[in-house]
Parts: sequence; C-alpha cells; structure tokens
Amino acid sequence: MGIIIQEIWSDLHNEIKVDARGSIKKVINIEAVRASINNILLTPKGTRVMLRDFGSDIKALLFENVDENLTDIIAEEIKTAIRIWDNRVIVNSINFTTDPDKNSVSIGLTFTILGYDEVFSFSTVI
Repeated sequence: MGIIIQEIWSDLHNEIKVDARGSIKKVINIEAVRASINNILLTPKGTRVMLRDFGSDIKALLFENVDENLTDIIAEEIKTAIRIWDNRVIVNSINFTTDPDKNSVSIGLTFTILGYDEVFSFSTVI
C-alpha cells in the first residue's frame, strides 16, 4: 500500500497533460505552489481575460540591456507580483545568471510557504 499524501493545494499541470483516467492532470502541494509562481511570473499583465492585472511585467523586460540594473528591476517585479497574487509565498532570495549574447536571464529563487519551515526553490528563464 502506497503512502497517501494529504492534498492541501492543487493546480492544473502547466503543460495541460492528461492523467491515466483521462482527466486534466493536476499538481498538488509544493508543485501547485511552484505552478502558481510560474503562472504569475510568466503571464504578461493584460493578457488574462477578466483579470487584466494578473501576472508580471518581466517578459516585457526581455529587450532591455542585460545588466545589474535590469536584475534589480526584475527582482522587484518578482517580489511585487508574488506578494500580490500568492499570499502563501514569502520570497527569501533571488539569484540571476545573465546571458547578454542570448539576451536572457535565468532566475532562481528560494521561498518559504506561510506556516512551514522548509525552504523551497523555483527556477525559470526569461
């Protein structure tokens, strides 16, 4: 008999996959929180119908010069967007790896969830 994990949070899988029963696959608990962060950061503001303010403006920064000033702006945008749209998450740190040749920024962040002591991580590239 397998271990049953209590479902606290759930969200749709970011890739909209189908599970073995033919239902849309969902992610639970920490993976649901990571999916939420991903959705917040990678959804451009103004693109979600009926919730125009949802998301962040970090994708709009892709065509700016990649420098330290840009990473400061992105860090503030990340903190603000997550604070507004997912009140479970507290951002602890944000790290950047810039690639000016590809005009891209890899983002790694560590975060905690309110009520939990464990530190989690999330990463993406813009």
